[in-house]
Formats: sequence, C-alpha cells, structure tokens
Amino acid sequence: MRSHLLILLIALITSGYLYAQVAPKSDETEPNVSLQKDTAPETTGSKLGLEKDKDKKFRSFYQVLEETIADFEYDVKNGQVSGLKNLTIRNIGVSENVPPSFRQHLELVTSEKIVRNSKTRMIQCLPCKAKSANIFGDNVVISNTDGNSVQLARIAKMSGIENFMDIAFSYQPSGMLISFYIVDAETGTVAWSKSYNSETSRATAFRRGVDFNQINPKTDQIEFAPTVMYRPTLYYFYQANVGTYSSVLGFAFRMVERYDNRKKEVGFEMNYMMDVNTLMGVTPTAGTVNLYSGFNLTLLFVHAWNLWGEIESYNKARNSLFIAAGGTYASGFLGAIGRIGYEWRFGKHWAVPVSLGYRPPATAFLSGTSAGSVSGIEIGLGVSAMF
Repeated sequence: MRSHLLILLIALITSGYLYAQVAPKSDETEPNVSLQKDTAPETTGSKLGLEKDKDKKFRSFYQVLEETIADFEYDVKNGQVSGLKNLTIRNIGVSENVPPSFRQHLELVTSEKIVRNSKTRMIQCLPCKAKSANIFGDNVVISNTDGNSVQLARIAKMSGIENFMDIAFSYQPSGMLISFYIVDAETGTVAWSKSYNSETSRATAFRRGVDFNQINPKTDQIEFAPTVMYRPTLYYFYQANVGTYSSVLGFAFRMVERYDNRKKEVGFEMNYMMDVNTLMGVTPTAGTVNLYSGFNLTLLFVHAWNLWGEIESYNKARNSLFIAAGGTYASGFLGAIGRIGYEWRFGKHWAVPVSLGYRPPATAFLSGTSAGSVSGIEIGLGVSAMF
C-alpha cells in the first residue's frame, strides 16, 4: 500500500514540473501584447513607405514618357514654341539602350501633341529620310540627305516645308531626357530649342508637393513673330474740294506689318474716293473742278500704336492710335495730306476708325489754267475688316 502511494506521489510531482515548463508565464504574456500595440503604427508606416518607394522606382516607362512630353505640350499650347509653321520631323536620335522602333512611336506622339494644341500643318517628308545609292567605279556609296543642306532646302521648297524639327531622346535608369531642335528650312537658322528632363518635369514637381512656380517662373511676355495684316475699309469723308467742301465715300486698302509683339503696325494705305453728288448723278457746273468726280488716288504711309498691353485678347474691345501722311493725285491736281486717327477693334476681324486730316494749300488746274486752291481739314468715319 505504501509503495502505491509513493508511485502516485512521484507521478503527480513529475506532471506538475512538465506543465510548468510548457505553459507560458503570465508575466511574460503582457509585454508581448504591448509590443504589438506599440509597433503597429511603425509597421504600417514602413509598409506605406515601401509602397511609395515601389511606385517611384517601378513607374511605367511610357508613363514617365507621357509626363515628360507633357511639358512640351504645355509650351506648344501656350505659344512658347517658335517655328511651328509647315513643320516636318526630320531626324530622331535615341540612346543605345532604346530599340530603334521607338523612333516611330516618339514621332507619332510628338506630332499628335503639336497638332492637338496648335494650328500647325504637319508635313510628312519621305525624301528627307530617304537614302540613295551611287556607283563610283567599283564602289557603291550609300548616302542620305542629312548632311546635304542644299538638297534639303530644295526638298523643303518642293514640299512646302518651312521648318525642320530634330529630336534627341536619352534614357537612363535615373530618368529621361528629350531635346527638341527647330531650324528654318531655307536659311538653317535656329528658331527654337529646349530640353525636357523627367526628373524636373511639372508632373514630378507636383508629385513631390513642390510649387512649380518656384522652379519654373512663369513667362511674363509671349514673343509673337511679325505678321502682315490686310484690311479693306469703307469710309465716309467730309473734306476740302476746290473752293468748297464735299461729302465723299471712299474705299481704302491698308497693308501693314505688325511688330513689337503686335503693339505696333507700319505700312501703306491706298484710298479711292467718289463725290456723293457724282454718285447721285448730279452734273457739275461747267468750268468747275471736282477732284472726286473722276479718277483720283490717295497714297499714305501709316504707323499705328496698339493700346492693349502685352497680349491681344479678341474677347475684348481694343483701341489703336494711328498717324498717316501722303498725297492725293487727281486730274489736274497733286497735293499733300496728313491724318491722325483713333479706332476701336471688335472680335478678330472688325474695326471702326475715326480720323481727322488736313490738306495744306495746293492748286488745282483745268486745261492748264488755275481753277482754285484746295486746303482745309477733313473728318472721316469708317468700317474695316481685318485679315
């Protein structure tokens, strides 16, 4: 009986000792829970950080390309690219780690950005990229038009091309670099050139939370190329005639060049005038001279100052001040005239000018005999169409 009790006691002691070794202690469980609570935010933050790094590192090649070329699109849309007239893409160079087939993709993307954001006429110039083979003795020489400026100018003239664009594309693991280069097809003069880096693009700046205006100051002035403007005008004048004043209807045609960012205009104006009485069929008194009953021509040199600031907006009425000086020729008469005028321009094609002029004394002749003097002021009102 004692031996059975001894065996049972030994069994109880042994099982208690094993349970104590396997079961966790209560004072060790709480630190494990608190550690998980304390480290949870850090673990979540580190996961987000890894996701950010992953997005930055593994962005799509074409996504980065789109972000980089978007800066070029922005410049085209805002009129900051010169030479976009009758344009063709001539050469595209890519770095060695880019397949040659990428050239065509880059050309199509660039053309699409230009056509979408401007009124440029893109011309496909196949002869510009063609190669020719010539036999010289026992040798066959293969050449292209890249280094032949005379041949390129001839091709451009035949195809109506005014500007060539060259593109250079470089790709490295750290980023992309796209350079654009526009030259005048006839003279070879550089019209515009700029490089775009993916690491300094507008999209990259916005992604980093940077105010882009701090690293790329806005353009305060847009450079406009000089252009020629044509404008027919219908006038009503009250002006000096031989010994009297006449009501006159006149037709004018003005051709001016706009320069200094469209703020000034210079050119010529031609007037032909007809007396109202002549238009009504009234016969002049015998022995009198009417300057505006037959052929007459007034030629003026004109200079205008446009008073609308740096940028012309067709959505607003604009004001312009002009002066003109010249002379009038009619049968038996030749005299000088000077004018000063002010006009209001509406929309893109319409204007209403008013003018005040003066004719210094000049003599009109009838069959070689003096018929009287012409001198005095004139007042005019017109309606113009501008093209």
